Amino acid sequence: MPSIWEILCTLVEFIPQVFLLYLILSILEKSGLLAKIARIFHLPINNVLPICLTFNCTTMAVCSARDNPQRKRLVYFLSLIPCTAQLPMLIFLLLTVLGLPFGSIFVVYLFCIIIAILVIMFVPKNNVEKINYDTNIQLTFPNLGKCLLDTLRQTLIFAKKIIIAFIISAFIIVVLARFSFNFKFVNDSQQSILFSICGLFSPIFVSVGLNHPVIICALLFGIIAKEAAVSVLLFFPNVINILSVPMVLSLITFFALYPKCIAAQTAINCHCGHKTGIKVFFTNLLLAYGVSFVVYNLCGIFI
Repeated sequence: MPSIWEILCTLVEFIPQVFLLYLILSILEKSGLLAKIARIFHLPINNVLPICLTFNCTTMAVCSARDNPQRKRLVYFLSLIPCTAQLPMLIFLLLTVLGLPFGSIFVVYLFCIIIAILVIMFVPKNNVEKINYDTNIQLTFPNLGKCLLDTLRQTLIFAKKIIIAFIISAFIIVVLARFSFNFKFVNDSQQSILFSICGLFSPIFVSVGLNHPVIICALLFGIIAKEAAVSVLLFFPNVINILSVPMVLSLITFFALYPKCIAAQTAINCHCGHKTGIKVFFTNLLLAYGVSFVVYNLCGIFI
């Protein structure tokens, strides 16, 4: 098992890539291009802010949509777009494990956006809402200095969040992976509380290739805080070495689409009602499982 310092250094390596993505999104937003895209796809202008925010934090995006008459329909869309808390895991799997270029991140985002658009086609519209489009959208060259400052601020906030999440998850992982249910220290992690609990879910994930207890543990930690998921994998590098390409692609798909963290889910429940919150949660879970099943089995045939 690697040291905590080694894992922390690995996490820090993701920050420049997150900074670059933040900068691109900031330029797109401040130039008016995102609003232009919303107009092209006939999205109401009051949906632009939540959509912009969801690339940063789904919780903030849901809260910003609380007064939107179409908020329930919008929430289904927002819940399927990866936030920056999911970036370390996606970057690690795509760039480090698979060795793909940085542009592959945008392919994953595009894939999730397409899935989200297909999903909201089946969500009923609120006929009460009168949709107004902004017909005076002007494309401008953004202030790069302001974009850089905003990007730096957001990156520092992100770095703080991921370090805190790592410290908390590291403590929990070490305890669960080193002690049995009898609170006895074990040298073999497979006899620990961690492997025993996650092993109960293994049969469910066999058909998508994610039945290893460490992967299941990472996904469970991701429900608490998406930043913590990658920490689990980094604690068990031997598991990463045995992952096949179909398994990695299935994990990327599942992690990108499965339910958001507890904070985002709470925001959905508060602003859209518990029934909608439950529907969104299980829609994301079943969709992630179904799409991962297709990805895993197709890749198993062609790769």
